[in-house]
Amino acid sequence: MFLDPRGLFMLVVLVGVTGYVVKNVLFAVYRLSKGTEPRTSNDRLAEMEERLRKIETATSSLLVDISSIKEKQRFMARLQSGAPPRETPATERRPEGDVSPMVTQSIPIIPRVGTPRY
Repeated sequence: MFLDPRGLFMLVVLVGVTGYVVKNVLFAVYRLSKGTEPRTSNDRLAEMEERLRKIETATSSLLVDISSIKEKQRFMARLQSGAPPRETPATERRPEGDVSPMVTQSIPIIPRVGTPRY
């Protein structure tokens, strides 16, 4: 045979690696000739601060979600044990004009038949 399979495989690997290296070198030369300077430390610091803010926001929202999940699990455990539910801010009895911010209010957009329009 003219071409040994091992030699052919090594030739393919050599051409691939050489092409990859040449591409990266040409890209680096192009960037240097274009005059693009690397970012300054102030830009990097501002970018890291922004990333940290995003991580902090995501973490705090996860903590809120986890705490609500734990509260739901406690509520379901109380229901399954048969204990009477505790008085929560949403179920407290308040005077007619005083509305708790924890209460979801349902205001229909389309008036129902027979209800007076104001």
